[in-house]
Amino acid sequence: MALLEGSLRITESVEAAEYRGLRDEAVIVGDGRRRDFLIPHTLGTRHVLPQLYDNSGRPVFAQTRLVSASEILVSFFAPPAAGESFTVVVRR
Repeated sequence: MALLEGSLRITESVEAAEYRGLRDEAVIVGDGRRRDFLIPHTLGTRHVLPQLYDNSGRPVFAQTRLVSASEILVSFFAPPAAGESFTVVVRR
């Protein structure tokens, strides 16, 4: 096990108003047929981290691909059931 020693120096802070622009959300609703969903976001960069959650707030694992600076492709192994929904949170 590696041990990190040293100190951390904070060189910049982010105001709450700025932080709001670092995150975007979308909802995926399954139809029982599609496994791929194109998710738009307004963060303007490909350097984002998409995370998926079910209705209970538990993480869901799916393949994600950054298509452009404003879109992410989310692919499930099996199509989500009709009416099954997931929240996609995209952080910058």
